[in-house]
Amino acid sequence: MDAREIVEILNEKGEVSLDTWKAISVKKNKDGTADILYRNLHVGTDDDPVFLWIYANVVEDDWDVRVLEKITFKREDIAWLLRYVVKKGEGL
Repeated sequence: MDAREIVEILNEKGEVSLDTWKAISVKKNKDGTADILYRNLHVGTDDDPVFLWIYANVVEDDWDVRVLEKITFKREDIAWLLRYVVKKGEGL
């Protein structure tokens, strides 16, 4: 299943509306999952966009995509999160 098909299945299932969200990146993982990143077409600005990340299980045999996790965030949320990610070997 290619990236376009994954995005279309999620739209058809009502998991994410392509009228509201534009898929900007799909990364298929070796373990049968995929990371899909969307940008909101109506909320946010070019300088301050709103994103949706979906982590999904891609079931090739059933031609299905099952959402495991969804997170909506802004760019500033990532900057905040990265400040608190501890590098390997460092303590809090």
